[in-house]
Amino acid sequence: MRIAEYCDRRRYSSRYFIRQLTYPLMATATAPAAFSSAQKKLLLALASAVGLRMLGLFLVLPVFTLYGLQFTSSRFLVGFAFGSYGLAMAITELPLGRLSDRIGRRKVLILGMAIFSLGSFLCAVPAWLPPPLRMPDLILGRLVQGIGAITATAFAAVADHIPASRRSTAMAILGIPIGASFVLGILVGPMIAGRYGTASLFWLTGALGLANVMLLLRYLPETPPQDTHPAPIMRVLAVRQVLTLDLGGFLMNTFMTAFWFFFPLLVTERCHLGMTEYYHLLLPMVLATGVTMFGFSRGADHGWGRPLAVVAFAIMMVSALLMFRPSVAGLPSGHIVSVLVPGMLFLIGFTGLEPVLPNLVSQSAPEGATGTALGTFHTLQYLGSATGAPVAGALAHLPPDYIMVTLMTTSLVGCVLMLSAHHEAGRHG
Repeated sequence: MRIAEYCDRRRYSSRYFIRQLTYPLMATATAPAAFSSAQKKLLLALASAVGLRMLGLFLVLPVFTLYGLQFTSSRFLVGFAFGSYGLAMAITELPLGRLSDRIGRRKVLILGMAIFSLGSFLCAVPAWLPPPLRMPDLILGRLVQGIGAITATAFAAVADHIPASRRSTAMAILGIPIGASFVLGILVGPMIAGRYGTASLFWLTGALGLANVMLLLRYLPETPPQDTHPAPIMRVLAVRQVLTLDLGGFLMNTFMTAFWFFFPLLVTERCHLGMTEYYHLLLPMVLATGVTMFGFSRGADHGWGRPLAVVAFAIMMVSALLMFRPSVAGLPSGHIVSVLVPGMLFLIGFTGLEPVLPNLVSQSAPEGATGTALGTFHTLQYLGSATGAPVAGALAHLPPDYIMVTLMTTSLVGCVLMLSAHHEAGRHG
């Protein structure tokens, strides 16, 4: 599950805001060439596809448990149904990434989005079925949603069509709808579900998925398949930089899902905000991180990707400390700022890593194995997503120091891994 780039609409003049937002698409005398019209359309299609994948998760995030409990009294089954989305993505991301190396990105992206829409429709119809079939149908729908995993293929398509000098910015643009999907899902999902029922969220997601298939058909060019067979997975993982960055992606998403597991609990206990009032925290958090994310991306385009990844993990480590010990920074524990500050730091770190790590993976991949390498990266990411929330749940009944130390250790290991990748890259050129 991934959080990404946003636009600061409050603190800057309109001219400065436009410059910040359009910077990746602007050319200067000393900057790399701007994206062409075809590249802009390509990025639009890919960003829509990736963002829509995540919207299917975020729209139902605050309400899925209640939806599942309509069909069963087993909270384990509801939790399994919710987690099966990420589990299926982890299982299929790598095979589809490798398949895209063989038959081309376009076919895999269109197939993945069509499967995703089918799964969404399956999730919308349990109430129409006999009671014994309702929960199995919901689980099946979530699995089918996740099976159409296209994130690695989308990032590989960027590597195919965008020059290396602009690739970090392009990948950051792919991250924009992920972050927008998160905000839209968290804020709008409960409102739509409350008015039209939770099933309407799945109908909406499925319909948008089909619309995105049409967008991909129109704007995504056909890429000739690789002449050779996809690189063996072990050959890709034998590249130390790739394996190190994959583990960094695992730790990043482990931290991310654990953070969002505790976030609503802290908001309720400390700030006494209802779900429809989350925007009081989320909007300042995401607006503040919009500019910083592009700063990370531009730095990566200048060759600072690995040092910036170290900084991002360090920022996340500080956020873990302040989330559970706000008094360390003098933050009043009962005030909204005690969640806002660590939340903002978390998003700065996470949205900094989000575009940088995939670009580093694409640079480190063996020739002809970009899809496979990015497939391994996103597989580890999704496994991290499947790990963080259960770990957080297991530690939730213990004193908060346990989860705090766990998250800080996760971030520290991430820092060490990025430092290791940096030194390894330096020795080999």
